[in-house]
Amino acid sequence: MPFRSKAQSRLMHAAANDPAVAKKTGVPQDVAEEFVAAGHGRKQGKLPEHKKPGGSPFTLRRRGRK
Repeated sequence: MPFRSKAQSRLMHAAANDPAVAKKTGVPQDVAEEFVAAGHGRKQGKLPEHKKPGGSPFTLRRRGRK
């Protein structure tokens, strides 16, 4: 699974390399290692700094309704 933002990339790299960070953030170290391995070699320059919370990219929004 690719990274969604630069912040997520930094968090996953830190959690993969330091068990104390993994415990503090609640991200299992093996999950962080999988993320890092999956994103290895991909360019991260065009990723947003932060991703806005909420909303799935798969939801449809209708015009005129909220």
